[in-house]
Amino acid sequence: MKAKICGSLCLLSAAVLLSNAHAETPSDVLQAIPHTEELLNVVVVSRHGVRSPTQSAEKLHGWSDKKWPAWPVAPGLLTSRGFYLVKATWKLNRSRAPFTYGVCPKPEDVQIIADVDERTRKTAEALNEGLYPTCGYKVKVTSSEHSAIFSPLKAKVCRIDYPKELEEKLTQKVVGINEKFAAQMAEISKLTGHEFTGPMRAKVSKYKVGFKGAPYDCSSITEIFALEWGQNPEKKVAWDQLDWNGILRLMPIRVAVFSALNRDMEVARYKGSALANKIIESLDHGPKYTYLIGHDTNLANLGEIFDLNWKLPGRDQNENTPGGYLTFEKWSVNGQPEIRVFYSALSPEQIHAERVTQPTDDFEILPRGTKFDEWKTTYGRRLQSNCIADDKYENRK
Repeated sequence: MKAKICGSLCLLSAAVLLSNAHAETPSDVLQAIPHTEELLNVVVVSRHGVRSPTQSAEKLHGWSDKKWPAWPVAPGLLTSRGFYLVKATWKLNRSRAPFTYGVCPKPEDVQIIADVDERTRKTAEALNEGLYPTCGYKVKVTSSEHSAIFSPLKAKVCRIDYPKELEEKLTQKVVGINEKFAAQMAEISKLTGHEFTGPMRAKVSKYKVGFKGAPYDCSSITEIFALEWGQNPEKKVAWDQLDWNGILRLMPIRVAVFSALNRDMEVARYKGSALANKIIESLDHGPKYTYLIGHDTNLANLGEIFDLNWKLPGRDQNENTPGGYLTFEKWSVNGQPEIRVFYSALSPEQIHAERVTQPTDDFEILPRGTKFDEWKTTYGRRLQSNCIADDKYENRK
């Protein structure tokens, strides 16, 4: 990958490692120590690209009497613009590490797996066409109604043990959120012409967990504005009222509500253990390159399980951008396996431009020198074993 932004943990850890090494080892000895690096495995977990809003026309009308922008596809589907943005991103990645190839990798060295939804399947196809245009690889999709890897609760691999207790815990967790994000809620009320008031509560059953209430609605509306930004190059959003700085003012309520649910450890273990296990297994003994195409919820669950946080220029902390992705890289460094993790996404300017001409911004989350075996043991303990299962696949183009 190109030069990356590095988190404070990454920088601090690297500085400590270097200072200790130089304090204890003479410079002539350091120069004589051979240093070898070999890329062993790569796992990418990507959110789908720009899609239309998932809400019905009736739901949108309840949020505003204004005429909502028309979308060229049915609710929740990937748009042709979304397909283009993903394909263009991965076309640029052809010449970037760790995605640099002189020829197509062997078929057994690549697996591309998508969740069952149309938007994830089409995103996987866009990635495949962008990165591997002549290689003939197939996208794998489970033949089941729901994916055991991406959606273990929907697939009924496991169930929430104590729904009422979790519901009360999550509800208590967001007490005061209206006051904390009063400015964002007031601005959204002004933009839509609809007053958003009232508390937010969790709603949990054996196989489903979510929020309802005014802050949740404002979070969803902010996400729609962000999707409009990606869908409509060179145009303002929210009925021609917001540029990106305006969306960025609202984004904290989106990230806060989304994280309160999907970065809750109990929720993340139910929903994310299967995918986290798939990542660990793929790094351990999978093909060299694995691509897993899911949703923003998947990335947030992984962020909680693996202690991953990111911040890209012009974006909010832990914002999940359409087409954004986590990259897990396993390296052999002087014969010892190490793990490196990055988050990447198009900049606000590039996702809004007519044509994508610049690669993603990249944030280095884990410092160099993180031992893979220690990482695997530490985070493997967090996984909920009864929620872990694999999928049966059918091949698709």
